Amino acid sequence: MKQFLIWFSLGCILLCGVYGMVNMGGLERTYEPADVTVPVYELQQNPDAFDDTNADGAAAAIVQQDLAKAHSVNAVTAIVFDFRGYDTMGEAFILITAVAGSAVILAGTKKKEEKEGKQDE
Repeated sequence: MKQFLIWFSLGCILLCGVYGMVNMGGLERTYEPADVTVPVYELQQNPDAFDDTNADGAAAAIVQQDLAKAHSVNAVTAIVFDFRGYDTMGEAFILITAVAGSAVILAGTKKKEEKEGKQDE
């Protein structure tokens, strides 16, 4: 029964993920930079040369903040490693600590089972 619940849960998560990806593909883009002709080097030297008049409020703000403050063309890189750098470092530390703790617990359980198996023989 436990195996069934695990596989059923994973199947539900997979179906929800596929459903979300299919529906996100049909959404309208908020900003299409296909017609941008400004080279990356020029963007980094002069962020005001980037035309963001067609972007909605959030996209325009992100582009202006990334170019002016972080000097980064990639918005994800600028947010994760510049604006939220300490937060990202803290999350990585927590993840590494959780993995190390799980490994220690699982290794201790395995050793205990091996000792009990030797004592029974």
